[in-house]
Amino acid sequence: MRNIPVDLSALAFTVAGEPEPKIVDRATGEVKKDAEGRDLYTIPLLPKPNDDRRNPVIVVTFPSENFPTIPEGVQVRPVGLSAFYWQMNGRAGLGFRAESIVPAQTRATA
Repeated sequence: MRNIPVDLSALAFTVAGEPEPKIVDRATGEVKKDAEGRDLYTIPLLPKPNDDRRNPVIVVTFPSENFPTIPEGVQVRPVGLSAFYWQMNGRAGLGFRAESIVPAQTRATA
């Protein structure tokens, strides 16, 4: 699977919903982990400007040591945002990952 870096220089992101744990097994509630053992979460983000009126929100997966408390409506920056193509069980789509989600005012190195 190839990760494609996303150029964020002309984009701003607003949180469009609360973060949720990425679940491996719905029966047990087990949360998926990254290679470093951190829990993975998803968060819906509204990129601006956005020309796609049909589906303006993207869902970004990111790791966190603790359950993230990122309120809806705040501006954030997904550090190290990349896109990837996935295919599973006859379905396919475009996914997004970030190294972290930080407040828009914070300068991050990535």
